[in-house]
Amino acid sequence: MKNIIVIAVLILSSLLLVGCNGKYQKVAVEFKHEENYLSGSLVVPEDRSGPFPIVVFVHGDGALPYDAYGYYRPLWNRLAEQGIASFSWDKPGVGSSQGDWENQSMDDRADEVIAAIEMLKKRTDIAPGKIGLIGFSQAGWVLPLVASKSDYPDFMIVVSGAINWMDQGAYLTETRLAHEGFSDEKIKEAISDFRDSSNKFFSPSFTYDEYFQYYHNNAVLRESSGEPMSLQRFRFVKLNWRYDARESLKDIKGPTLAIFGDQDLNVNVSESVRIYKEIFEESGNRNLTIKVFSGAQHGLLKNKYFTEIVPGIGFIVKLEILGDDAFTDGFLDFVVNWVDEKSGS
Repeated sequence: MKNIIVIAVLILSSLLLVGCNGKYQKVAVEFKHEENYLSGSLVVPEDRSGPFPIVVFVHGDGALPYDAYGYYRPLWNRLAEQGIASFSWDKPGVGSSQGDWENQSMDDRADEVIAAIEMLKKRTDIAPGKIGLIGFSQAGWVLPLVASKSDYPDFMIVVSGAINWMDQGAYLTETRLAHEGFSDEKIKEAISDFRDSSNKFFSPSFTYDEYFQYYHNNAVLRESSGEPMSLQRFRFVKLNWRYDARESLKDIKGPTLAIFGDQDLNVNVSESVRIYKEIFEESGNRNLTIKVFSGAQHGLLKNKYFTEIVPGIGFIVKLEILGDDAFTDGFLDFVVNWVDEKSGS
């Protein structure tokens, strides 16, 4: 996967002029979390003076650089046109950032976001009381934890957020196997084995060597999961497999936007929507907006162009070629208008 990404970046850099900034300018900004210095980019509106409201971008899963290989740039541009800044950073161990993102729990990731916000609050070009978060996929666990651990943020947007780590894993396995043409009986068997085996090899005493041996001795697991996890991935999942967003969702006090695509193959959208509504009602937070876009996949990209469950080089090339048109109709404007309203920009 790393080689694929490197090749994609080289192709895009030479053929598609990656890095064209549009209506914003970027400022290199570094901040510290624990012992690691993290390298980020502050995106500020061109030809405007601050202080600016700001949206902090929080990555989903994987070894992502500050711009998520170009995925964030159309939204940065739209926000900048409205006088709103953006900030994001290379994950630990990616680009110029120190550390290793695969050694992080979701709590570690939330603490990292809090460190970024505290750095931004000290800047004179950032408007106090107007610091929001937008998080994608796995960040659906991170953003509520930020609210649970701090008085931040002033508003938040969760894009394609799941609720329970294991339930999402089972759902993703189910949709992937269905996509690959497995029978209902085989899928049912694979999901049952997924849950049973996960409870076994993510228990505290189970080692990676034992997992690896278990994998090779279990035909159902091999058939349903593809390649075995690396040692680093095994450790990462072992840190996080028990996460559930329900408790921390109760601690959100500010305006929240939850966005989903109706063609999402990674997250059970109806279940996430149901639980968001239920928990916000119970907690008394009436400032919840839920929006489900039609024809949109997990990244709120147009499903007619992007059908991949696991993105590769083709995904990145299509994203760069299509630009704004890669996103489902109305998504970019809806997000920017909502942020503009909540931040009072």
